[in-house]
Amino acid sequence: MIEAARLTWRDGQPYSDDYEDIYHPANGPQEVKRIFIGPGRLPQLARERDRICVGELGFGTGLNFAVTAEACLREGCALHFMSFEAAPIEPREFSALARKRAADQPIYAELATHYPPLIEGWHRRYFAKGKITLSVFWGDVASGLADLTGRQRRPIELWYLDGFDPRKNPAMWQQSVFNQLASLSTAKTRVATFTCAGHVRRGLQDAGFTMHRVDQRPHKRRRESLAGTFSGKALLTTSKPKQITILGAGLAGASVARHLAELGVSVCVFHAASIADASSIPTMVLHARLLGDDSASAALRCHAYLYSTAYCRDRPGVRVSGALQLPGPNMTPAKLAQIAMRYTASGSWLQQLTALEASDLASWPVSDGALSFPTSSVVATPALCSHLLTHPNIELRPTEPLRAPPAYPCVLACGYQSQTFAAARYLEIAAVHGQLDFVVMEIHPKLPLLGNGYFVPAGERLAVGTTYEYQPWSKERATKVNLERLGSLQYHWQSRARGVRCTVSDKTPIAGPLYAEDGTALPDYYVSTGHGSMGTVTSHFTAALIAGQIFGECPPMTREIEGLMSSLRFRERQARRGYRHGAAV
Repeated sequence: MIEAARLTWRDGQPYSDDYEDIYHPANGPQEVKRIFIGPGRLPQLARERDRICVGELGFGTGLNFAVTAEACLREGCALHFMSFEAAPIEPREFSALARKRAADQPIYAELATHYPPLIEGWHRRYFAKGKITLSVFWGDVASGLADLTGRQRRPIELWYLDGFDPRKNPAMWQQSVFNQLASLSTAKTRVATFTCAGHVRRGLQDAGFTMHRVDQRPHKRRRESLAGTFSGKALLTTSKPKQITILGAGLAGASVARHLAELGVSVCVFHAASIADASSIPTMVLHARLLGDDSASAALRCHAYLYSTAYCRDRPGVRVSGALQLPGPNMTPAKLAQIAMRYTASGSWLQQLTALEASDLASWPVSDGALSFPTSSVVATPALCSHLLTHPNIELRPTEPLRAPPAYPCVLACGYQSQTFAAARYLEIAAVHGQLDFVVMEIHPKLPLLGNGYFVPAGERLAVGTTYEYQPWSKERATKVNLERLGSLQYHWQSRARGVRCTVSDKTPIAGPLYAEDGTALPDYYVSTGHGSMGTVTSHFTAALIAGQIFGECPPMTREIEGLMSSLRFRERQARRGYRHGAAV
């Protein structure tokens, strides 16, 4: 949770009470063009490149982003806009602001829907059918830049410095910040800022930028601004691979393939029909399994859910339904209350309900309080996987058995069978079977209920499940266990579906490079597996991680979350206590 900006409105424009300064004047779009777009030579840059990366200090109302996105779309250039904001506008207030601006700048309509909640760290959203990527860091700018440094291996080609007046916001205008900007720049990276303060100009020059003043007359608010070009030591860049091989076409493999394809990478996906995974289950729920503490695991679950709900929204096979989290064997009412206390103030993506409110929402009797997730979805996994794999840059090749082809880089995304490849034998993973049963009832809940298993409305049917079988049960036994969840309710059993989850010894997904026994990363070998019961959420989040690592762009997560999912953790543990949980040399 991060503190929201305190603002008021003056003559229809937002004013920061914290910094005693306006965000921008009434003619804001024109000022953005005069101060940032023109001096930064954005149109020329967009005409020269297929994709550019713009960095910004001070997201504010999102105006710089909106005007820049519009300019790039006009030039036919894809954009990755990375921004840092210490005090974001509160989501409901931003949504109202964005709707007012959508008539003049249509991207605000999408931004109103996908604006991140007040959760510290990285948030990534996609607009204009994937042509525009927005990565925002809610938190201290120095911390955000430090988290970016070393992981962003593609240079920022244009910087906007747009925090409040340096006299009122000195923390942002520090030499250490200017030096961090330089470390993420390359030859001819541009920088532009509204201020002409001497210490800012000198600080940027000391960091390696050649600066000059820009005459802003006759505009009364800004007589001069600053712009410049980087001439210091350039960031070493990562070349884009010509082709990626992915083994596995379930949610994990399909999502990695789609993320890479949308970055312009050619992807070949190999899939064996004999591989059964959780994607074999036709009806699943994209739902958060939150924790109420401040651990890295809690941050992983939260950010993965927020990313995946935005990434999957409006895709084929995904229906936004909302979901209710009820108390169950692993989720007591006290734990639900702790989660609510931690997250409900951050935005409307999570709401705490009484038993009566939950019953009314579900049109189903609920005996205790619940958490409501309005953006959760019912996922038809075969349809979603098919959609993700349908892209001009993706080729799907059925093969039996599944083998690692000679083309590299290679991503193992074939569930528990990833361990059958020599490079991945050290992973501590296992197969867990599960079954979902479908029944027809006269009345069933309007939205998914999750607690003791789950009930998911699927058209006229209700999906009931799902079992968790460390050793495969008979289909009849699994059906009996699932149907017992319905108690004395009347139903007509119709069918069942079975699948196999891949679980991990520490219950955390595995994503990123594979490692040799000495702890060095294996060149061009990556893995995405161990998603367990959270595959609808973590598959997409880890896909963004792997795509970023391969392509050279920082993934939409902090360094701590990235490290939590690294397979290096098993090498480090095995060096202390040997191989366990099915892992081998």
